[in-house]
Amino acid sequence: MLNQADITLIIAALQFWAEEMDPEDEQCLKIYAEAPEAGQTWTPAEIQQLRSRLKTAHLNYVVYKKSRTALQGRELHSTLQRAFESCNDLTDQVGTLLLPEAPPEV
Repeated sequence: MLNQADITLIIAALQFWAEEMDPEDEQCLKIYAEAPEAGQTWTPAEIQQLRSRLKTAHLNYVVYKKSRTALQGRELHSTLQRAFESCNDLTDQVGTLLLPEAPPEV
C-alpha cells in the first residue's frame, strides 16, 4: 500500500524522467519498467500533468475483504492507523485510494 512518502518519491522520479530521459525512447521505458511489452511514450508536458494530479490527490485508505471483491464498509480513512483499527476481521486488508482534488464549486 502506498503512503505519502511513496507518492513524493513517485513525483520526484517523474520529474527526473521528464528532465533527464528522452521521451521518444521506448527502449528506455522497457528497461526501467522491467517490462518488455512497455511501449508507452510520454511528453514532458504529460509527465508534468501527471505530477500535478499526484500532488493534489488526496491519499485515503479503505478496508476490503481478503477476496478483494468487496469493501468492508464505505468509510474512507485518512491514516493507515485508522484504517487498520476499523478492520473487523483478521482477514480484512487495507488498500490505498487516491482521490483527485475536488473541482471548484460553482
